[in-house]
Amino acid sequence: MDDWFASEEFARAPVARVLAEIWRQGLSGSLYVRAGGVPKCLSFERGSLVLDSVSFEEKDFLRYLLTTGRTDLIALTRVEDDAQKTGGSTLRSLVETSLFEPDRLWDLLRTYAREEALSLFASAGAEREFHTRSGPPARVYVEAIDVPGLLLEGARRMTDEAALDRVLPAGGEVVRRLPAFSTDAFTLSLTERYVLGLLDPPRTLDEISAESDAGAAGTRRALCALLLLGLAGTAGPKPKTARLGADLSLAGMDRIMGLFNARCAFVFKHVSKEVGPVAFNLIEKALDEVRGRLDPAFQSADLKPDGRFELKSLLRVNANIVGDDCRRSMLRSMDEILAAEVLVVKRTLGPDHESALVRSLERLGEAP
Repeated sequence: MDDWFASEEFARAPVARVLAEIWRQGLSGSLYVRAGGVPKCLSFERGSLVLDSVSFEEKDFLRYLLTTGRTDLIALTRVEDDAQKTGGSTLRSLVETSLFEPDRLWDLLRTYAREEALSLFASAGAEREFHTRSGPPARVYVEAIDVPGLLLEGARRMTDEAALDRVLPAGGEVVRRLPAFSTDAFTLSLTERYVLGLLDPPRTLDEISAESDAGAAGTRRALCALLLLGLAGTAGPKPKTARLGADLSLAGMDRIMGLFNARCAFVFKHVSKEVGPVAFNLIEKALDEVRGRLDPAFQSADLKPDGRFELKSLLRVNANIVGDDCRRSMLRSMDEILAAEVLVVKRTLGPDHESALVRSLERLGEAP
């Protein structure tokens, strides 16, 4: 478990995002949430939601059966009398009194567990703690409830604008499509697939909403689902290779290229320190994911063993003799590569590493 679960960000994050992080990291343990003064517990096994003896409250389940019309007060009284008389569990008495067949009861248990999780999606400022578990789980009633399916359903149900705002980025933040998962891994709706297509090239939330034909509310819910699943994400804080008004002379471009390579080498060193030799493959994969969008000078560039980039000699000469538009294209490509590498750090090491890395990169060789 990374340090995010002990951070201020965890304490403020929407519960939906907390569930997404537990699923993404494949964690086992229990999430305790107090929303509106009511305590709830959700249990997880390797990133999937489970209903076990730690998270299951009989009285809450009986209340759920009553309030959803699955049974009535007379039948529940008969069940409780049977449980008291036999000394068995209420669940057993629900079957023994012929109120439910076992399969129907376990369907209801699964639905109840999902609804308990979904009820927390709109919670604001809920107190929470997550405790990991290294040993075997407690007695499990329902196992392997799909968290991505919960995230999709929760996002689709959201009608409260404030709840959506807690998941969505600010209107001016750039949102991009992320290659972490294949869309085939999830049962996306046609609207969600449509909105995902609007993220190439990356756009701000305001731009996406203005362009989408799915309407403002539908677009926001779809984007919320994509963000929670990790199919989309904000560009996040990233160092710029050069500021507006950068010196685009030959000497200026050489200096900018040197700064860019110094930053790439710094990122590579940081990732290598944490994950070892696999760092080169991670960086190389990140480059492959964006290569098609880069300036021709970088599409054929070689990634060196220390994380720096080497342009082909002929392309570098061409970059020095063509106009400012080509040089600006190269600057945008440098920013794109750095953003992709910073994203590698976030996905591999967590947001705390990402923030610390960005601060270091901004100081690296930057003129005052």
